[in-house]
Amino acid sequence: MSLWVLRYLNEGAVLAGLPKSKIKPYRYTEGERLAKEYPKNATVQFADKFKDRRKLNDFVFNIQDVLFVSSKVKGILDQLEVPNLEFLPVTIKDHKGAVAADDYFILNPIGQQDVIDLKKSKVLMDKLLEDEIFRIKKLALLPKAGPKGPCLFRATRMPDLILIDDTVRKAFEEQGVTGYLAFKAEGWDGRDAGEAIDADEA
Repeated sequence: MSLWVLRYLNEGAVLAGLPKSKIKPYRYTEGERLAKEYPKNATVQFADKFKDRRKLNDFVFNIQDVLFVSSKVKGILDQLEVPNLEFLPVTIKDHKGAVAADDYFILNPIGQQDVIDLKKSKVLMDKLLEDEIFRIKKLALLPKAGPKGPCLFRATRMPDLILIDDTVRKAFEEQGVTGYLAFKAEGWDGRDAGEAIDADEA
């Protein structure tokens, strides 16, 4: 199975913060279920520092590394029957507080998959959370890494690292999903540059 690192494309609207609730921000990137605690009528707003950026992509850029996605992305993943995903509805408001879109979601992959080969990867471990990876310099995957079937998941030891398989990547391409980049996971250098997928690549 060929796996890809899923990253945001830094363009279009930038979201400020997360919906107001009792959920601590870090919990959105840990892979735990949040639906029972998630607020009704949740909203987020465009960041004031980027007033000229108003375009809403299917993946919306934000500094929290939380997956904000459109109903189009949800529809693709639902059609592929990708397991262990939680979709938390959110309304997006513009810089003036007007509704820009009411069909977006926080995509929360549940759980983590053990796919990183720590012996072959080049990583910096977190000084506070000693079992977690702080930064990747070169990613190596374990043999036969990843679950079977179409998948989008978090990596064990680095739960904010999201990976997808070829089936999901190709579906995003074919249906014109915007606002994301995909990098070959094996050998990835941890940066949002290099061998990104473009619309013409098979």
